[in-house]
Amino acid sequence: MRTTTVDDGLYCALEAAADRRGMPVDELVNEAIVSWLADAAMDDVDRAAIERARAEAAEHGGAEFEAFFDELSKDSR
Repeated sequence: MRTTTVDDGLYCALEAAADRRGMPVDELVNEAIVSWLADAAMDDVDRAAIERARAEAAEHGGAEFEAFFDELSKDSR
Protein backbone atom coordinates (compact mmCIF):
# COMPACT_ATOMS: atom_id res chain seq x y z
CA MET A 1 0.00 0.00 0.00
CA ARG A 2 1.18 3.53 -0.82
CA THR A 3 0.07 6.95 0.36
CA THR A 4 -0.52 9.94 -1.89
CA THR A 5 -1.72 13.50 -1.43
CA VAL A 6 -4.96 14.64 -3.04
CA ASP A 7 -6.20 18.22 -3.34
CA ASP A 8 -8.88 18.98 -0.71
CA GLY A 9 -11.53 19.86 -3.29
CA LEU A 10 -10.84 16.70 -5.25
CA TYR A 11 -11.00 14.61 -2.10
CA CYS A 12 -14.40 16.08 -1.22
CA ALA A 13 -15.63 15.15 -4.70
CA LEU A 14 -14.21 11.63 -4.23
CA GLU A 15 -15.97 11.28 -0.88
CA ALA A 16 -19.27 12.37 -2.41
CA ALA A 17 -18.89 9.99 -5.37
CA ALA A 18 -17.92 7.11 -3.11
CA ASP A 19 -20.88 7.84 -0.85
CA ARG A 20 -23.28 7.83 -3.82
CA ARG A 21 -21.90 4.45 -4.88
CA GLY A 22 -21.90 3.06 -1.36
CA MET A 23 -18.20 2.28 -1.32
CA PRO A 24 -15.09 3.48 0.53
CA VAL A 25 -13.01 6.25 -1.08
CA ASP A 26 -9.94 4.01 -1.44
CA GLU A 27 -11.99 1.41 -3.33
CA LEU A 28 -13.34 4.10 -5.69
CA VAL A 29 -9.84 5.48 -6.27
CA ASN A 30 -8.46 2.00 -7.02
CA GLU A 31 -11.34 1.33 -9.42
CA ALA A 32 -10.72 4.66 -11.18
CA ILE A 33 -6.98 3.99 -11.51
CA VAL A 34 -7.57 0.51 -12.95
CA SER A 35 -10.00 2.02 -15.46
CA TRP A 36 -7.57 4.80 -16.40
CA LEU A 37 -4.71 2.33 -16.88
CA ALA A 38 -6.91 0.13 -19.10
CA ASP A 39 -7.86 3.18 -21.20
CA ALA A 40 -4.21 4.22 -21.48
CA ALA A 41 -3.24 0.71 -22.63
CA MET A 42 -6.05 0.78 -25.20
CA ASP A 43 -4.80 4.16 -26.43
CA ASP A 44 -1.35 2.60 -26.98
CA VAL A 45 -2.92 -0.29 -28.93
CA ASP A 46 -4.99 2.18 -31.00
CA ARG A 47 -1.93 4.34 -31.74
CA ALA A 48 0.01 1.28 -32.89
CA ALA A 49 -2.86 0.21 -35.17
CA ILE A 50 -3.09 3.72 -36.65
CA GLU A 51 0.65 3.77 -37.34
CA ARG A 52 0.44 0.34 -39.03
CA ALA A 53 -2.46 1.57 -41.18
CA ARG A 54 -0.54 4.73 -42.12
CA ALA A 55 2.53 2.72 -43.09
CA GLU A 56 0.44 0.33 -45.18
CA ALA A 57 -1.35 3.22 -46.90
CA ALA A 58 1.98 4.92 -47.64
CA GLU A 59 3.27 1.70 -49.21
CA HIS A 60 0.31 1.78 -51.58
CA GLY A 61 0.63 5.47 -52.43
CA GLY A 62 -1.92 6.70 -49.90
CA ALA A 63 -1.93 10.22 -48.50
CA GLU A 64 -2.71 11.70 -45.09
CA PHE A 65 -6.26 13.03 -44.75
CA GLU A 66 -5.33 16.72 -44.37
CA ALA A 67 -2.75 16.62 -47.16
CA PHE A 68 -5.24 14.92 -49.49
CA PHE A 69 -7.97 17.50 -48.90
CA ASP A 70 -5.52 20.42 -49.01
CA GLU A 71 -4.38 19.23 -52.42
CA LEU A 72 -7.97 18.67 -53.53
CA SER A 73 -8.83 22.20 -52.42
CA LYS A 74 -5.92 23.66 -54.39
CA ASP A 75 -7.02 21.77 -57.52
CA SER A 76 -10.55 23.17 -57.32
CA ARG A 77 -9.39 26.80 -57.35
